[in-house]
Amino acid sequence: MVGAFNAGADAVYLGGSKFGARAYADNFDTDEVLDAVSYAHLHGKKIYMTVNTLVKEREFGELYDFMLPYAEKNLDGVIVQDLGVMRFIRDEFPNVELHASTQQTVTGIYGAKLLKELGCCRVVPARELSLEEMQAIREKADIEVEAFIHGAMCYCYSGACLFSSMVGTRSGNRGRCAQPCRLPYSSDVSGSNDEQYPLSLKDMCTIDMIPELIGAGIDSFKIEGRMKKPEYAAGVTSLYRKYIDLYYEDPTKKREVSKEDMEILKSLYLRTGISSGYYHKHNGKEMVTITSPAYNGTKEEVLSKVRDKYLGHELKIKCDIFCKLKLGEKAELIMNVNHNDEFVSKSVFGNEVQAASKRPMDEDSVRKQLERLGNTPFEAESIEIMIDDGGTGSGIFMPVSELNELRRKLCEDMEEELLNSFAKDSNSDVSIEQDDKRVAVSFDTRKEKRLGRPDTDILVHTKEQLEAVKNALEFIADREENAKVTRLYLECVLILKDEGVLDILKAPVFSEIEIIAALPYVTREESFDGTSDISQLIGGFNDTLSGVLVRNLEQLGFLKEKEYKGIVILDYGVYTWNAEAARLLTEIRRPDDSSFVSEISVPYELTIHEASEAAKEIASKVGIPISYNIYGHVPMMISAGCIKKTLDKCSGKLNTHHHEKMSITDRMGNKMSVTTNCRNCYNIIWNANPTVLYNKMDVLYEKDLFDRFRIDLTVEDKDLAFDVLRAGLCEGDKEFRTALLQRLKSTNGHYKREVE
Repeated sequence: MVGAFNAGADAVYLGGSKFGARAYADNFDTDEVLDAVSYAHLHGKKIYMTVNTLVKEREFGELYDFMLPYAEKNLDGVIVQDLGVMRFIRDEFPNVELHASTQQTVTGIYGAKLLKELGCCRVVPARELSLEEMQAIREKADIEVEAFIHGAMCYCYSGACLFSSMVGTRSGNRGRCAQPCRLPYSSDVSGSNDEQYPLSLKDMCTIDMIPELIGAGIDSFKIEGRMKKPEYAAGVTSLYRKYIDLYYEDPTKKREVSKEDMEILKSLYLRTGISSGYYHKHNGKEMVTITSPAYNGTKEEVLSKVRDKYLGHELKIKCDIFCKLKLGEKAELIMNVNHNDEFVSKSVFGNEVQAASKRPMDEDSVRKQLERLGNTPFEAESIEIMIDDGGTGSGIFMPVSELNELRRKLCEDMEEELLNSFAKDSNSDVSIEQDDKRVAVSFDTRKEKRLGRPDTDILVHTKEQLEAVKNALEFIADREENAKVTRLYLECVLILKDEGVLDILKAPVFSEIEIIAALPYVTREESFDGTSDISQLIGGFNDTLSGVLVRNLEQLGFLKEKEYKGIVILDYGVYTWNAEAARLLTEIRRPDDSSFVSEISVPYELTIHEASEAAKEIASKVGIPISYNIYGHVPMMISAGCIKKTLDKCSGKLNTHHHEKMSITDRMGNKMSVTTNCRNCYNIIWNANPTVLYNKMDVLYEKDLFDRFRIDLTVEDKDLAFDVLRAGLCEGDKEFRTALLQRLKSTNGHYKREVE
């Protein structure tokens, strides 16, 4: 932290002992954070805390005591992912700024607007956005934008990555990512079984883009520097500070980054090869370290220079000291400081100055004591001393211990004054509207006890799977099974592309089933405006669709702005790990003041016990219906990067309703399906094995906590899709279910396996 500030950083993000997204870092304890805030404020800097993990219901009670000392110390802000944490800090500590983490996957103006309405003053958009998209957020959402400019890059949209969690227990949403993207994989795309690194992105370096980034109106530049050496934090900061300052000296002058400076950056722990990230390209082979994920070695010579220049010493506040020692009057010390362009003066008085009985005190001996400012925040530029014995010729005397005590008192008083003035300025700048309507309104759809078992919903990705649903429902009707399927989710491409899908839905078995359009995992306004498809769905298919399944905040914000009147169901990726998150979501209101959000989904990373704890709290405090997934291949990564384009070539069908399927295989032989969404240009990497909870249904029914269950068909062919539905819906057909589970290589996911 000290190195970064010495090198020119305006603010530092740091993690405390809990709730931070770098669980394995050497994080700050409480006293260290408080000292850091004081240090920063004395020097006109800011401290932002990373409170950016998803929080389980049982952990939520720890949040107030964790945050209280920092809020009382005038912490400048927190960066958050969890919507419940966001609501809690907004309401309990309104003077602490809320910054939306890149983990919230903000991809456009509508998500940013929504977060602003809910209390955020700054967003850190997804790193995948182009510069034009970030500029649009800044201008049209009228919210501060913070952008990454240097450091490591995730392959998946941040916050949407479940890879580390599903293959182990280390969740990226909890700051414990095991970085499976840095491991080797073979693929059926390249036609070779050779191991490569198709998911390992080069580090970002944008130092030559500074004028362009400033011109786009970005408010804050972010260097990714956690879990790196102090030399990295200081060295990288110093170079970006240098070129930012050069730009402001003369914005019209074109400056090139020197070869020497680029070599220094490359010598400070950069992954093999660098790229400028996504600012001017959506994806590309040149962004990936295909042959190796290793780092360039750091050069000791560079580290040593950085160490000598920026480490080992703290910032000091320049001051002027005046000392008045007049016989018969109280000793007086005055300190003057020009702090943040304001003149601040502080005085302290001691005992009456005495006449010297032996050796009189001279100016040099006084100066020697007053210069001893080493352990204080101050450094004297000038020390003026006035000694006056009233013309007696005896000289004056003052005990050295008393003079030292006066100096200490003066430094303490000035430090307190500067910190208090910062607190006043900080409090006057913060203005958060308090709205009496922020208390969530309960839903009427939740009964004290349900009549019968919850319904089971089905989601399909392909036309063949839809045909399998039709066949399965007809099969169930013939057998007079007691299965209740009242909702069908269709990936929106099936509706927009059609190709006979709407005709299939005319079959009698679908006559009493509500149809919900599942929106894409990513919606952006880049070369193709993804919101146009949503507009088409909600405007042209009202006879077919009852509602939409929302996968991200951008879609939720867009639908709210358009005052969409249908059912709005939130998928697992709009994370609701706790009741506070559900309460925040129900603050989003319709014009008639009813809740805009109709239903939420249990996230994949909660165990059944954690999901139960959250569901009980949500039922008692909010009452919103909850859906629970009982079958499906978990989407482990959603990426702007395209494995096909990286290892082969682009399909050439960008922004069309085109999908392809391929696979990658890890070192353990696990084969993971990968599907492309060419319309919105992203890949999905699916878990090798489906999560199947069919054998847990008796327990789930007994708990009586979930309003609906869901079966997701993703990469299954038509025959397997039929079998999955038959096993899941025909509870009396136990032999078939047992046989299918033996045939499938399945997992229970996080049903009992808790993420760290």
